[in-house]
Amino acid sequence: MMLLVLVVLAVLDCCRGFVAIPPALPLRVTRPAWLPSAGVTSGLSMSTPTIYGVPNSGWKSPQWNWGSASGTGHDCAAICRRTYGTKEARQELVSSLLSGGTAVDFEEVKLTMALAWQNGRWDGSDGGDGGYGDVLTMMAQAKRYEEGSEEERARKLVEDMRPRFALLSPTKEQMAAMDGLIADSNDVLAARNRCCGLVLQAMGFVENG
Repeated sequence: MMLLVLVVLAVLDCCRGFVAIPPALPLRVTRPAWLPSAGVTSGLSMSTPTIYGVPNSGWKSPQWNWGSASGTGHDCAAICRRTYGTKEARQELVSSLLSGGTAVDFEEVKLTMALAWQNGRWDGSDGGDGGYGDVLTMMAQAKRYEEGSEEERARKLVEDMRPRFALLSPTKEQMAAMDGLIADSNDVLAARNRCCGLVLQAMGFVENG
C-alpha cells in the first residue's frame, strides 16, 4: 500500500513539471527603423516650412521672433547674410528669379527680401512711405503669405509687391517687365519669382546687399 502511494505521488510530481507555466516576460515592441519617434513625428506634422533646415524656423513658428536678437529668425538671418555675402551670389539669385526658375527655396527668397526691406528702411531703398516696409509688416504677421495654397500665397504677394514697384524708381525696362507680369497668369509661381527678382534688382540688392 505504501508503495502504491509513493508511485502516485511520483506521477503527480511529474505532471506538475509538465504543466508549470514560467513567469511571463515583458513584451518588447521594436519600432521599425523607418518610423520616427513620437517627438519627431509631431515635428514633421507641422505645416510650417523650415528655412535652411533650422528646427522651429519659418514665419509662423512661435520661435521665429522676427526682429529680435534671439530666435530662429535671427539664426536664419545670419545664414542668409553669409549665403549672399558676395556680389556674385546675389547676382546668381536675382538672375535665377528673373528667369522664373524655382531652384532656390522660396522661403529663403522671402527671408532675403525681408532682410533687404529691413535694411532699406534706413536709406529709403524699400520705397519709403507706403513701400515694401508695409509688405514686410504683413509678412511678419504670418497670415497673408502663409495661408492657402502656394498659388494663392504667390498671387497675394504679387498683388502687394507690383503696385509699389514704381516707388523704387526702376528703369523703363524693369517697369515694362513688371507690367508684363499681368498677362503672365499661366504660371503664377514663375510670375511671383520674376516679381521678386525685379524688386531686388531695382532696390540695388546685387550691388549693395
